[in-house]
Amino acid sequence: MDWLECNKKRIVKGVSIDFELIESLIKSSKNKSESELKLELDEVTVGSKISLSYDSLREILEALALKNKFKIYNHECYTAFLKEILNENEKSEEFDELRKIRNNINYYGKGISVDEAKEVLKRLENLREKILKLFLKMNCIIIHGCPSDVEKAMNEETRTYDKHWIPWIKEQLSSKGIEVETPLMPEPWKPNYNKFKEEFEKYSVDEDSVLVGHSCGCAFLVRWLGETKQKIDKLILVAPWKIPDENDEHRKEFYIYPIDESIRERINKIVMFTADDEEDDGKKSLKIYCKSLGGKIIELKGHGHYTMGDMGTTEFPELIKEIIN
Repeated sequence: MDWLECNKKRIVKGVSIDFELIESLIKSSKNKSESELKLELDEVTVGSKISLSYDSLREILEALALKNKFKIYNHECYTAFLKEILNENEKSEEFDELRKIRNNINYYGKGISVDEAKEVLKRLENLREKILKLFLKMNCIIIHGCPSDVEKAMNEETRTYDKHWIPWIKEQLSSKGIEVETPLMPEPWKPNYNKFKEEFEKYSVDEDSVLVGHSCGCAFLVRWLGETKQKIDKLILVAPWKIPDENDEHRKEFYIYPIDESIRERINKIVMFTADDEEDDGKKSLKIYCKSLGGKIIELKGHGHYTMGDMGTTEFPELIKEIIN
């Protein structure tokens, strides 16, 4: 059955993305996989183990289809989805073979030996891991801001520059199956672009990446994107800053550089968060970035410089929406 036939028979339909359902399916898939592993393999349990492993795989496929805005009601259509929508022909053929093996056991009473079951279970788990990697294709990297208080910044107990809303965002995105990195930049109280770059480039960035910067982290990302000409999916600047303190040589070197306006041609979406009560230099910085990059501006009330002290909360649902929308 091909994708066109699936649509004609109305066993697949377009839907809006339901992230709660996707999260639930990922958790359920993990639980089934863990349950299958706990079940000892013998002649009695072969069918149960294969059913659990297959259902774990199928739920990851359902989550992947939902992420692509499709609801699929027939297992055979997952084969067409992989082949014709995602261009994953090899995975499509493997899933179809495993689907038929599972159906023969479940619906037609076909026997299978323990040795045969071991091979099938191995294939099911391998395909599940491959499908999960497709689902996790998008990754997000968040670059924190630069503190002014060196003593507090050096103390893991008192520092806040890598906290505020960042841990909450990471937890929320991770629960939805999105890979998130929140690297610690070296000595951010005296930011150095080359040192930031060396640390940042330890992480993978590609056309599916979402890069998020806070304050001086925005200045770093914009400069890096301009120098490397890297294509990404989204660039999100939170309380972007580009104006150094008059007597701060480190920040002068870090902030003062020409913005490459061609960045906008290599990014699908640019979003900038500001606040009605942001500092004047923060508002001026926003105008500098907007003039060169354009993009969508979101102004929230009472969020200041988007720190815990200004916001009064670690939760930042508006940012979650822009990352995954």
